[in-house]
Amino acid sequence: MTRIKQVMPNIDDKELKYITQSIQEGWLTEGPNSQEFIRHIKKFTGSKYAVLAPNGTLGLFLGLLALGLPRGSEVIVPSFTFFASASSVIFAGLRPVFVDVDIETFNIDCNKVESLITDKTKAIMPVHIYGHSANMDKVMSIAEKYNLKVIEDAAQAYGVKYKNKHCGILGDVSVISFFADKTITMGEGAVVLTQSNKLYKKLLLLRNQGRVDSGTFVHQSIGMNFRVTDLQCGVGLAQAEKFPKILERKIESYNKYKKELEGVGDLSFLKVEDNSSFVPFRFFIRTKYKDKLIEFLEGHSIQTRSFFYPMHQQPPLIQYVPKYQNFPVSEYLYKTGICLPLHMYITNEEITYIVEKIKLFFMKIQ
Repeated sequence: MTRIKQVMPNIDDKELKYITQSIQEGWLTEGPNSQEFIRHIKKFTGSKYAVLAPNGTLGLFLGLLALGLPRGSEVIVPSFTFFASASSVIFAGLRPVFVDVDIETFNIDCNKVESLITDKTKAIMPVHIYGHSANMDKVMSIAEKYNLKVIEDAAQAYGVKYKNKHCGILGDVSVISFFADKTITMGEGAVVLTQSNKLYKKLLLLRNQGRVDSGTFVHQSIGMNFRVTDLQCGVGLAQAEKFPKILERKIESYNKYKKELEGVGDLSFLKVEDNSSFVPFRFFIRTKYKDKLIEFLEGHSIQTRSFFYPMHQQPPLIQYVPKYQNFPVSEYLYKTGICLPLHMYITNEEITYIVEKIKLFFMKIQ
């Protein structure tokens, strides 16, 4: 059987149309497509302001720089997340303080946050993990109580809403990623959102060499080049047009997995956060037989992915973790978690095949 891939971006003639148009009109750097994509993002998310970034990692870095936190300030970050959540904090001259996550939703465990807050704590970074929102009521309540900035890592949260508000517009600044495996993609690329005019003006200068307009050689402040290309934004526009169908298909596939795997072996599943909508990122299962099941599925041409390796165990990040601090949930999720393929091109027949192989595996180990 042909290998069932973990990720397959939904690219066709729609993307080619926008890319061809950019080339024909001579727009390779940011231009009409970029402006139109920003307009789409603002309307789609309800954000007052938005700027583009080359990728989600640099988007987080840019957002943190715009916050202007004192060097060495502490930022509370979930241990269960992608490496960029932590590395962006360090590159911005700040210090990550890790917190464990909820065992059912995999999102930041707000009940453990307050005990970590010190005089150096200046921000909290909720991560909207795997296509649903963190509990933003609790996050914002803690932030208000301790006067903390909130930077939302909404990399995986395009189209996700918390209490009917799009993720990314509740905190001070946020980032949505458009990497190749995201719900909609630009290949690489991201958008930084904020509701603050002051932060928006900072973002404009930071991302464009310390100037608002590229046509001038007078630079108001120190900045870098965080721009993208009109070609990427053309891809983004085509992808945004497809989102309703992408969402429909992802939900359909997720529900099929869930229905057919319910009660199989010792499998358990993600619980979607209360008050959050859901845009499935993959299909997520947990089992104590993780390594053996991965080997079995890979042997039957099914590409799998593990859950995230905990931040507090990452070799370059261990130095930021006090020896007395424990993260049992993040460690448990890594030891038991498997991501199954879920994308626009996966067929019902392929999902049935994957389910049959999982059932066969559990029959063999009994």
